[in-house]
Amino acid sequence: MVECHDELFLLDAGTGLSNIRNYRSIISKYDTIHLILSHYHLDHTIGIIYLDPFVRDKKIKIYGPGRMAYPETTSYYMHALLRREFFSRCIDDFSDDVQIIDFPAESFRAGNTKITVKEQQHSSPSFRIVLDDKLIYATDTTFDPGVWNELSGTLLLHECWDCHQTISDRHTSLWQLKYQLPLNKFDKVLLLHQNPAWDVSDYEFIEKSIAGTNLILAKDGMQLSV
Repeated sequence: MVECHDELFLLDAGTGLSNIRNYRSIISKYDTIHLILSHYHLDHTIGIIYLDPFVRDKKIKIYGPGRMAYPETTSYYMHALLRREFFSRCIDDFSDDVQIIDFPAESFRAGNTKITVKEQQHSSPSFRIVLDDKLIYATDTTFDPGVWNELSGTLLLHECWDCHQTISDRHTSLWQLKYQLPLNKFDKVLLLHQNPAWDVSDYEFIEKSIAGTNLILAKDGMQLSV
């Protein structure tokens, strides 16, 4: 959840979106909610169902890659996901004003906020999302050191799927972020999309590995100012 230019953005919609119930006071401030999807995998979309009770009096704008990278539109995938056979309310019934929009270009505006998207390598195409040239969200992506020579920002939200040294064609490891990412180009780097297979020893290893760096292990309820 990101507040920017008096607008509210949600980046992806995994099951963590159930936490929206804890942020009613923030939701109540906005007439429009912008949901930006990096891709359509279930762990990034299934949480849309948790929006339903909180947005019925609001405008909802859902943005996704659509035909920029996929054979069908974002509207097609959202309606397929939220068929009545799977969920009691169609996405169109969440409010009186639901708009489902394919990314119109690699750079566009959502309200007063500049949005930049760029395709990443994953098992299905995912997209890096940048808000206002300050906040960068990069999840479900193989790590390409060359990408980060051209990017900088105040806050980088980056997936960290493997805590030990690995090279994957789908995900990014802590080793790659610590030793191959130019950390000095970012004020803070928040590690998210964490592997559910991690145990206590993995978390202890990560905390020890990132001590003294600007790498931060993301936790539910964490709030940061950019």
